[in-house]
Amino acid sequence: GDKKLLVKKVSMDAGSVKDIVFQLKKEVENSVIIIISDADQKPMITVGVSQDLESKYHAGNIVKELAKEIQGGGGGNPGFATAGGKNLAGIDAALAKALEL
Repeated sequence: GDKKLLVKKVSMDAGSVKDIVFQLKKEVENSVIIIISDADQKPMITVGVSQDLESKYHAGNIVKELAKEIQGGGGGNPGFATAGGKNLAGIDAALAKALEL
């Protein structure tokens, strides 16, 4: 439809990922951005939802669902959320689940 989904695996630190997500949220309307990182051998999931979709999708709820795959937890607000975990091997499952969502 008119919505855009970006799901990407990277090896970047949390600050860099956050900057990228906020930049994409501003530049790309109708978007949900999910970036999963394995930097420093620690799994991290970052979710951004563009402002025009915040009433339909909640980044905090999405990240909580995906964090189950990396044995982690996290949260946030409708527009931005993060989660860290312990299970690096769960990254591929989290990627697959992100594409399903």
